[in-house]
Amino acid sequence: MMEDELIKIWQSSPKVEQVKFEKSRLILDLQSSLLSLSRLAKYGILVEQIAVIIIVPVFLYSIYWVPHLLSKIGSLWIVAWSIWYMSLLRRIKRDKPQEQDQTYLDYLNQWKSYLGQNKKLTGSALYWYILPPITGCILFALGFYLGNAMGFQRFAVHIGIFLILAIIIHFYFKWIIRTVYNPRLSKIDKLIQVMGED
Repeated sequence: MMEDELIKIWQSSPKVEQVKFEKSRLILDLQSSLLSLSRLAKYGILVEQIAVIIIVPVFLYSIYWVPHLLSKIGSLWIVAWSIWYMSLLRRIKRDKPQEQDQTYLDYLNQWKSYLGQNKKLTGSALYWYILPPITGCILFALGFYLGNAMGFQRFAVHIGIFLILAIIIHFYFKWIIRTVYNPRLSKIDKLIQVMGED
């Protein structure tokens, strides 16, 4: 009932007041949305960095420990990819927009650019996030199989797990684009449009 009355008051207000109200509502909604995204991203980046810190020494040691050449190549491949990925995570963290001495419109455009870049990056994750480490893992397992240290059935199970993981991660990133990036970019566009009507 109270909400219906507020809507009626808003609809009967002069156009200028309606725009101010709409702008305030959009600003609060967007700020809340960007804050939750920032927290989620901070936690996600931390988890990924910890994973890389664990992966690198394990596979560096396996380069020395495993006797099979393909397994050594797979380990080296995973280490090289992990180091590259750590630098990418640092860049993503560094490039996040900060509230500084700038207009709110500039701040919105920075977020739009940042989210747009990350959306594009997420959309191409198959090529830089999924295939490189999966390739390294397949080479690692293939070395054991060809060196007769692993039977075909066990090798096939490993390949199956790698492929299932790749498919799950691929569709997870598609879900991230649909539920995380697209709604926020839409809110930013709407707020930029409302601010342009002033």
